[in-house]
Amino acid sequence: MNNELWYFLIGGQQDKETGLFGNFYAYGKDLGDALRNTFNASLDYDFNNPFVVEATLLEKFEIIEKNNELVQLTELVYTRQQTHCFPLDDPDKDFIPPTGIVKHVDDGEFEYELIKENFVAYGQNENGIFEFELVVAKENLIDVFLKAIGFLPTIDGFWIYIKDFWEKENGELWAAKHFTDKQTIIDFLNTQRINTLENGFLDLVVHSLTGETNLMLDEHKKIQLHTKDENVFKDFIGQIYDLGYEQTEELYNLEFGFRHWHYKPADSLTRDEFTTMLANNNFEQLD
Repeated sequence: MNNELWYFLIGGQQDKETGLFGNFYAYGKDLGDALRNTFNASLDYDFNNPFVVEATLLEKFEIIEKNNELVQLTELVYTRQQTHCFPLDDPDKDFIPPTGIVKHVDDGEFEYELIKENFVAYGQNENGIFEFELVVAKENLIDVFLKAIGFLPTIDGFWIYIKDFWEKENGELWAAKHFTDKQTIIDFLNTQRINTLENGFLDLVVHSLTGETNLMLDEHKKIQLHTKDENVFKDFIGQIYDLGYEQTEELYNLEFGFRHWHYKPADSLTRDEFTTMLANNNFEQLD
């Protein structure tokens, strides 16, 4: 068996008022595959709407403490019998990371409880650029990013950066210069959701010539806006406020101060399949 062995802290929903946390151990070809195996098995263990809180790669099954006490759910998935309940309406419940990135079990520089759904905005820097960063949890991220595309004044291009740590190859930049309206980009992202918005190895960039503006969803699933146009900046922030997000002085997310893992969903395209898909959609690879 060439599968990796992963540990996951999994959350789920027991009923309309009660959530669950449980410890799972699963084999898979990679993190995304092991996570899919875990989600499927957890459904039969009364974990409805499962999500991952943290993860780590294990060297071998024997290192699991008291592994003889584990319950085997499937050929590939085990769990500890003890679960922990929490109220779903708890305002202080932990941040749930978007699909594509997950916290490492080891402690980082900061406490995980510091990660909240909010944003920072920075005034014009020495290069004339206004900067905005927004952290959004799993259940809201895709909807907010697609709405944010609509907040831009115009659309003049769409780029995808493939990060060099996806299958440990060189990074690549692909451009869709023919994507010049908002709905085309939104339709593409909805169609390729599992391969783009939920892929932790990509930066997605929507470009507007107005103010040399770039709206990005990066590989850490943080929404960013860079623009030289103050009106674009102010209008964008106003519409983010209208969505219910608040400004903060210090923004925490998994990118800095936290050990973390990147992954792509199990049923998504491989890197070669992904670049073929881009070429078939008339994306051009740039140097």
